Amino acid sequence: MTELPVKFAELSVWGAWCLATETERNARRVASSFEDISAFAMALEPHIEAICAHIDAVQAEGELDPPTLNLFYMLMSLAEVAPAIESYDPEVEVVHGYNSKLFVAEERHPLRPAL
Repeated sequence: MTELPVKFAELSVWGAWCLATETERNARRVASSFEDISAFAMALEPHIEAICAHIDAVQAEGELDPPTLNLFYMLMSLAEVAPAIESYDPEVEVVHGYNSKLFVAEERHPLRPAL
């Protein structure tokens, strides 16, 4: 299981969603069923404010420790699946849209937000 901050240990069952890159998160989304991404989102939704507060507090002290970084990646995965849940139901990709595998994120872009 993926290590998360102690107060978020119950979310460790969703550790497979702790993915460091946009490319990995997109690949996981399109490989998952709509039911899986919905269950993931519903599990994280009640914790969003606490997750953000925790990340902000740790970042204010310096760099993110590995468990908090995993939590951040999990939150980024939630951001990846949210459009599918909100707009593509019951699909995981854009309906009648582009193939997201053709859009390759530039993971080292100089304007990419820093942690």
